[in-house]
Amino acid sequence: MKTLSVTEASRSFSECVNRVYARKETFAIVKLGVPYALLVPASPAGCNSHELADDLAGAILTAEDRRELATAVRKGRKTLKPLKHPWG
Repeated sequence: MKTLSVTEASRSFSECVNRVYARKETFAIVKLGVPYALLVPASPAGCNSHELADDLAGAILTAEDRRELATAVRKGRKTLKPLKHPWG
């Protein structure tokens, strides 16, 4: 997720909105380093593994949050069906 200062967001708000709509980008609007608002697409967009990895790399997680995420991933993997070989 990209960050914008309140000043940057106000100067280029129209461009930011266009990028959110066209490219499905997400922005955190910050003031003095503190997140104040999020600018996100109105319709939920899918997330590929690279976008998820980028978002998680920038996330600040506590040890408890990391444990809960790992537990949720393990639980989710159990619900997936095994991949089938496409040619056999």
